[in-house]
Amino acid sequence: MTVQSYASMLLLAAVGVISDYATTVAGLCMGFHEANPNYSPLWSFLFFAWTIAILFVILPRKIRVLGSIGLAITPYLVAANNLMLIFGFVA
Repeated sequence: MTVQSYASMLLLAAVGVISDYATTVAGLCMGFHEANPNYSPLWSFLFFAWTIAILFVILPRKIRVLGSIGLAITPYLVAANNLMLIFGFVA
């Protein structure tokens, strides 16, 4: 396990969580409601950090980075969903 690749996955997840939080706040300011009233970006990041750490430990070396990248880009998909809701593409 290389510290550099683990740190880059954490950075990727952190930026994704921040973009998800920014789009969530923008939607809330526009009058939308959060489906989970207990949503916290801190808990979201901690969940992704622990899950990435577990993946780095249990996955074989060849697929470790791919699995971690797949998990780290999940917040970006949520942010994209938030943007589609804000712009009216999804009802």
